[in-house]
Amino acid sequence: MQAQVERYLQALVDETEAVLGGELVGVYGAGSVALGAFQLGRSDIDVAVVCRSELPDSLKGRVVDRLRHEVLHCPARGLELVVYRRDVAASGTAEPAFEVELNTGAEMDHRVTWRPEDRPIEEGLFWYGLDRSLLHQSGLSLVGPAASDVFADLDPRDLSDLLVDSLRWWIARPARSGELLADGYQPSGIVEEAIAARSGGPPVHAERARQFQRQVLAQVWGSTG
Repeated sequence: MQAQVERYLQALVDETEAVLGGELVGVYGAGSVALGAFQLGRSDIDVAVVCRSELPDSLKGRVVDRLRHEVLHCPARGLELVVYRRDVAASGTAEPAFEVELNTGAEMDHRVTWRPEDRPIEEGLFWYGLDRSLLHQSGLSLVGPAASDVFADLDPRDLSDLLVDSLRWWIARPARSGELLADGYQPSGIVEEAIAARSGGPPVHAERARQFQRQVLAQVWGSTG
């Protein structure tokens, strides 16, 4: 991980501790930061914060004010931060159930979602359960207990349902060359091509990526239906 990203994450931890104090359980790197796949210039910085209890709106506002890009400069495309209560993180629920969500960065629309019911359904509600499952498996503890001790995994059926929802959501979007999700499936070397594209290789053709997503959806849906 680049030194500037490490410095940013330490500053983010410091600011979060300053706001939440004894209410803070831990701060965890997710996504590419946790998986060792972060690429400066194209990756987001994904972070999950865990608190002990429900946060009042005033405290949510202070977290947002201290971590927004204009105050704490994000060196990546942007910061995607979600705050959860510890009981939610440990519950294995598939529901969003977050305290507050912040998207902020030089190349990202600034958005704050203060409660789960404010999240537009058309933007997808599957992200949170999938992210908490990934945090259980590979979250990077920046401060606090190990991610595997704080985040519970989801029931396999719930995970399959969320993956189906995710694939349907992506398939409904306009296809773009280079777009490819559902890592882990490897027909015809397309995953390897997508990984190579992240390192400067040619992008995966949009229609091939879309066909791959449909194949994954059919396979997952067939195993859960």
